Amino acid sequence: MRNNTSVEPVNETVDIDHQHPDFIANRHGRYGELRARCPVVYNTAYGGFWLVTDYESVAAVARDNETFAHRFDPEADDGISYQGICGIPRPKGTPRMGVSEIDGPDHADLRRVLNPHMSPRRVEQLRPRMEEISTWFLDEVIEAGRADLVLDYATPVPAVLTLESMGMPAENWDYYAEFFHASASYERTDPKYIAAVGRWQDMWDELVGFARFRRRNPSDDITTTLVTCEVAGRPLTDSEVGGVMWNLVAGGLDTTTSLVSWGLHHLGTVPDVRGRLLADQTLVPGAVEEFLRFYSPSETLTRTATRDVELGGRRIARGDVVMISWVSANHDPEVFQQADEVVIDRSVNRHLAFGLGGHRCIGAQVARMEAEVMFRDVLNRIPDYVIDEDSFRPYPGNLLMTGVVSMPVVFTAGRRHGGTSPLGGL
Repeated sequence: MRNNTSVEPVNETVDIDHQHPDFIANRHGRYGELRARCPVVYNTAYGGFWLVTDYESVAAVARDNETFAHRFDPEADDGISYQGICGIPRPKGTPRMGVSEIDGPDHADLRRVLNPHMSPRRVEQLRPRMEEISTWFLDEVIEAGRADLVLDYATPVPAVLTLESMGMPAENWDYYAEFFHASASYERTDPKYIAAVGRWQDMWDELVGFARFRRRNPSDDITTTLVTCEVAGRPLTDSEVGGVMWNLVAGGLDTTTSLVSWGLHHLGTVPDVRGRLLADQTLVPGAVEEFLRFYSPSETLTRTATRDVELGGRRIARGDVVMISWVSANHDPEVFQQADEVVIDRSVNRHLAFGLGGHRCIGAQVARMEAEVMFRDVLNRIPDYVIDEDSFRPYPGNLLMTGVVSMPVVFTAGRRHGGTSPLGGL
């Protein structure tokens, strides 16, 4: 339990623009201040919502899906206005994003449908294919002695495996990756962000269109499973399938990309850690867990209280919006020693990077496997890469995702391994 005996009293509310670039740029320090002084605090910005920053309270919200609803349903008939992301309302008509915005028996049914595709056994079956994809994309840059480890490697590799698992054409990886990467990694005034958002309907139509194609042409993939399954005793509608597909494709692309990008940046800027992993690659799985904890690619989630409840000594009313910060919880010094340091051989690592409870990330095992393969391949094939720090660009302003826009590197040129293209012969 947190010791609050030395904490000074604070006002019951704060007025923090958590979307402002200054807050985002300094969020670790700001979250640390809130954890120490008032870990569950009411923020009056954006119409008002609760901001939860300590591990204990974040875990309590994540475990209690009945009290803190995940669903997005602006037409709900129970008098509660279910809101969107980062405490900011979303417009009516926005479709639910699949697994992450469904609660109760429907959510449990959908998880049972998808679990066979995400089981440890199935993930291990995917490992050889992941290794082939990783090898080929490194082959494409290794002779040049230079690359952008985000755009040329960390983005396409998980994108191809994700699209293949969905049954979608892998050669279109850049179409999907560009959309999800741009919509997450650029500021809202950036032309690339504006262009990506302008493609939202086209992207939605693509996914729903492929779902309809799979209804007519079933195969052995996740999309076929979705269009042929029953949830709550009925088939999913095209819109519902599209929402789940959006959820899975977005999660499979940008989250793993963010994790690997930050991990490679850390290895590229902390020589001692890179040296330890080069000398003993059995440390790689533990390093993946620590990068997950420290960087927490999925930073925040928003929930809605379905009843009056006490959390962290504060009274939350039915209908209140609650935003939890995974990354803040993962830096809580009450739970993690050396919380603000990367400790790749941390013996106990109860991080919340994949969430907790019934809504824990369904693709966690896939992300771990992908990251392990990619870190090992980079360490083995371009171990001396040097980051161009002047051109390194992290996400400038996104509280949902922490990631990297671009990371140019140079390294000693090597030889191709001669693998075949994973992109249909392209």
